[in-house]
Amino acid sequence: MLKKCLWYWYIFTLKVSLVLLVIVVFIGEFGCFLWAFFTWRIPDQSRDSLNLLLISDSQIPGYKEEPEGIQGCITRVDTDWYLFKAFYLALASFSPDAVIHLGDILDEGSIATDEQYEEYKARHDKIFHTFDRSERIYVAGDNDIGGEWSDILTEQKTLRFQRHFGPINDVVKLKSFQIIKINSASLLRRKPFREERKIYNKTVDFINTLSPKLDKEKISILVGHVPIDEISVKHDVPLRKLIRTMKPTYAFSGHLHEPATVQHEFGIFTFTEYVVPTCSYRMGTKMMGAAVAVV
Repeated sequence: MLKKCLWYWYIFTLKVSLVLLVIVVFIGEFGCFLWAFFTWRIPDQSRDSLNLLLISDSQIPGYKEEPEGIQGCITRVDTDWYLFKAFYLALASFSPDAVIHLGDILDEGSIATDEQYEEYKARHDKIFHTFDRSERIYVAGDNDIGGEWSDILTEQKTLRFQRHFGPINDVVKLKSFQIIKINSASLLRRKPFREERKIYNKTVDFINTLSPKLDKEKISILVGHVPIDEISVKHDVPLRKLIRTMKPTYAFSGHLHEPATVQHEFGIFTFTEYVVPTCSYRMGTKMMGAAVAVV
């Protein structure tokens, strides 16, 4: 009799444990995302407004600095799945005119081999699949092309990024707005390394020749990976020229992995910069997510 009772108790606890496990997995994999989906406060949109979905520092894990074998495979699959769910629900709740990736798209973009880079791009396209009606704007970060610490920013890296994600310095015109994309990763160092001078000069040349590319009737928005206050003071002259030329109403950046709102004053001209947090749980910050802007 005692053995029979113990057996029934064992079966009961096993079933309860399995039910609890299913509940925990569901909450972790879907529940928290659905809760966020139903509680997001999306600004009202109009036909004339510019609707932006901003993604920063996704840092899709690579192959060189991840564990080898099954462990590395699991970390890549888990991260890709997490990013896919978050991005899919963001698109389900908001119809953007443009999706802007604010740099550090790939964790090992700067050091990946060409073959790994192709795999990287294929994974990225599956994670961040968007509808054709949405413009895709990609900003280069230091993890994508180098430029921070000992990671040298080279022409080969920037050309590879441009082949897969488009120009690193550009003007994109949408509705009554113009989005100026700047390679701020080239402005991180106080003094660029010798190998980086060519890319730095291209950024400065873009700033110097920007004025004819702008439409004075359109509202200007500045996007770059590095926040303005993080750009080396050594580059104050080209930075001030950029601001004077385009007169941004807003600026958006990433890099810090945490959100921030900064009010900038350049003489009598003022504007607001929004620093978008990382969208990946791997960056070790509690304040992760995407951002929506209706301008």
